[in-house]
Amino acid sequence: MSRETEAKFAVFDLVSFNKLKALRETGGFTLTEAEELAVTDVYQDTASRTLTAAGWALRLRSQHGRLSATAKQIAPPSDSLSVREREELEIGLESSELPQDWPESDLRETVLALIGLEPLIALFEVHQLRFVRNIVQADRLVSEMSLDRVKLVAGGREREFMVLEVELRPAGTREEFFSILAALGREASLVPSVRSKFEEGLLLLDGGEAPPHPAPAVRTRRWQRPTAASVLAVAEDQALSLETPSGTDEETVQAALSRLGYRFRVHSRKEETRAYFDTQGGDLFKQGCELYSTPYDSRWHFLRRGAQEHVQKGSLDSPPRTGPVAHAVQVVTRSFPQVPCLEATLRETVLTLASISASRLGLSLRVWQLRSPLYDAAPQTALMLVFDRRGSSSFELDYLAGLLRKALDLRELGDFELRNCLLKLGVPLPGAPLPSDFLPAKGDEVLVVCRKILSGEAWRMKANTPGAVRDLDAEFVHDLRVATRRARFACRLFGAALGIETRDAIKFELAWIAELLGKVRDLDVLKARLESQFALVDADEGFKAAATAVLETRAVEARGLLVPALRSQRYATLLERLSSPLQEEAGNGPADEFGRRRIGKALSRIAPWARRNPEELSPAELHRLRILFKRLRYTAEFFRAVLGSEAATLAKDCVAFQDCLGLHQDARVAVDFLTALAEEPALHGWLLTLGALIQVQRDIMGAQRERFRTLWGSAQGLFDRWPGRVSRVGS
Repeated sequence: MSRETEAKFAVFDLVSFNKLKALRETGGFTLTEAEELAVTDVYQDTASRTLTAAGWALRLRSQHGRLSATAKQIAPPSDSLSVREREELEIGLESSELPQDWPESDLRETVLALIGLEPLIALFEVHQLRFVRNIVQADRLVSEMSLDRVKLVAGGREREFMVLEVELRPAGTREEFFSILAALGREASLVPSVRSKFEEGLLLLDGGEAPPHPAPAVRTRRWQRPTAASVLAVAEDQALSLETPSGTDEETVQAALSRLGYRFRVHSRKEETRAYFDTQGGDLFKQGCELYSTPYDSRWHFLRRGAQEHVQKGSLDSPPRTGPVAHAVQVVTRSFPQVPCLEATLRETVLTLASISASRLGLSLRVWQLRSPLYDAAPQTALMLVFDRRGSSSFELDYLAGLLRKALDLRELGDFELRNCLLKLGVPLPGAPLPSDFLPAKGDEVLVVCRKILSGEAWRMKANTPGAVRDLDAEFVHDLRVATRRARFACRLFGAALGIETRDAIKFELAWIAELLGKVRDLDVLKARLESQFALVDADEGFKAAATAVLETRAVEARGLLVPALRSQRYATLLERLSSPLQEEAGNGPADEFGRRRIGKALSRIAPWARRNPEELSPAELHRLRILFKRLRYTAEFFRAVLGSEAATLAKDCVAFQDCLGLHQDARVAVDFLTALAEEPALHGWLLTLGALIQVQRDIMGAQRERFRTLWGSAQGLFDRWPGRVSRVGS
């Protein structure tokens, strides 16, 4: 374990940033040449933020193809210069495997001691362009200085800022360190940072709107938009993309350029076929990443906006699991990107243009031939114009784009080409985010909300059906099952609006497909749970093979019933009926009052349970309570946009209860399965191993009961946040 002494300062303008970057000497110390580093950090914790609560921040860093894990104590600044002194643990990694698989080290033991069996998840990402310099005196390294352009990505939000970090090195003294800080403060307008990057990320993740650092008391220069040459290569600062109307070809574009007075020559041409992949949850897409193979040279490519491209040769059967591309993927997600999301052929012609003012501009004509490998969508062809901002006059480029937009009726696109291609095909984006058309809004009437919710769940079911049929990832079945559950509950919630006959007919069909999905999903959960627990009971290979074989046999039987059902006309009719559940499109009164009443009713069903001792609740009663919390959460989520923060907070508060009781129920199901498994002749020789696994499930149930007891003590807060609608707990 090492101790880090570091000071952080906010840099508010590019003038100060560049002045610090150009320094050669400060306070009698010499600064070496800057090393420019592109760094990607992913901060991780458990869903309940166990590490943060214990005072640790865990970071996975990718830099120059190397991966490392670092845990730092969370420490406040110790003085007015924002100096932090804290313990630090660090190890190098071959890949971002589970902590249990990390090399033996203090870091591994510390993390595992804190999180136990809880899995780690990515909280947020920090993308940095760092200019790192040593501060030396003679041959002695006194401190290290890093000027950072920082981009935080958390919870679908982004924040950019600049920061200066100075770290004391072992050969330096504290007196020299503070002398350097004072000298740097005289060189530029610096303000001590009140939050670390980790704290900034948590603030952004939790929806905080505070600026990255407090504004300085003195007047500062106006913020200047950074250029692509001086910051991370963020695509929106580099390129402007426009789409041509259907039927427009490259010759039409070139003729328009000539008419507008631009001379041009072909700089380069290329053509390649690409196959894009992502995880079931769209983890890469959500972070602006692309993973694709190019068959002509058997290479895999990983691109991330603002970072260096990673390329490696390998088999095209599936994405690589080792190597630079695999490591870059593992920094972004722990899931394996095995889901094909796009097949495309790109024919690109790059033009160099000379305008009337002799400015040089870059224009790329990209013809995309697009096909979906997952969804039944008609192939599409699109011609997209991409203007390269690098090295060009921004005024000239925007002027030319405006002329062409008018001459050719062009439509401006977003900066993410993969997204543009998928939207052109009209297929769900990776992770299947719900389109805005299906989201209720303030002012909607009850029937409108009902229609949006049911048709939205039908859309989710359609989006996950192809992946479930092809068994690409177990989470497709999970998400399909969740959408089915939400649709069933929506029928219950809006029964009066739907009418009894329509409600009962839809619920009957949903119950049919839900039962088939449930059998497959339960086996998926059991398989994953047992595979993660074999090591805990020192199960031998024979037992693993026998138990897995039983699960696989039952899974094949369950999928043998599910897949034909998902391909049937009966299922297609159900989706059509869900997509258009109502004859009337509006009416039945304001949705806000209806939503408040329904949330109050859902809370009132939980209130009697809150008067009971949690230790006395049977497993069946805990499962019933879990269902009630799930219904409360669904109700709050349905009306979140209509009612605002009060419903959003309530939905969020339900998650901990639902997750805790869900883990308890999963362990209970596992006990029943393992008990029945003892009757299998093939497993009679491993009764002791089965008994040990059953005990593991009981330990999990006990741990979740204890967790529930703690959570239950805060249940009153659920009712207090819904005043006047539910009787108080214990009254």
